[in-house]
Amino acid sequence: MKKNLTLIAVMLMMVSVPAFSQFTFTVAPGLNLNSAYFGYKIGKVVPFVGLQYAGINVNIVKTGTEWDYDTDEAVEFTNESKIKGSLLMPTIGVKFFAIEKNKLKGYVLGAFSKPFLNAKMTYNGEEQELVGELVDRFKLWGATAGVGVEYFFDDNFSIGGEFGIQIMSGKYTNEYVDDYYNADLGTSVDADFKDEITARLMPTYSKIGLNFYF
Repeated sequence: MKKNLTLIAVMLMMVSVPAFSQFTFTVAPGLNLNSAYFGYKIGKVVPFVGLQYAGINVNIVKTGTEWDYDTDEAVEFTNESKIKGSLLMPTIGVKFFAIEKNKLKGYVLGAFSKPFLNAKMTYNGEEQELVGELVDRFKLWGATAGVGVEYFFDDNFSIGGEFGIQIMSGKYTNEYVDDYYNADLGTSVDADFKDEITARLMPTYSKIGLNFYF
């Protein structure tokens, strides 16, 4: 991922054709995560980088009465669980204006994303390390393919609509040591085990975006 971002940055710095190039910034609320993109328009091609973020905070408090065996009496208790998580998804991609007619421009778009998950859980102030370990076992990547149209009010501003498909693929891997019963030996024997779960989600999306060219 770092190599890809460096390549894009070097490419942008080396482009020096001001008569046919513009910086571009897009803000797009939609049915997926809200997003913002920053790119560089070179003729009909716009390489860009983007960032999407989502966070979650959950607080669960349980109160009640239980028997305290140390004091042999009923006592009130309070248990509190807190869950914090975030999804950070940097994106690199390319937009190509394939059709241009008057103030309307149609384009195709392709992008690659690398999501980063983070999660933490505490129970009565004590961190549950198992949650972080489970999250670390997930490996995610995403891709986007879409088509859209922009209407240019002038050379520096346009409004557009986009429709496409997103692919989110994830893999969970857990390696551990467990035992099994060996009938020849008549006893349990340790062995290496590995669990793998692969999932893929491919929803369509639609969004409207404001585009600034400067």
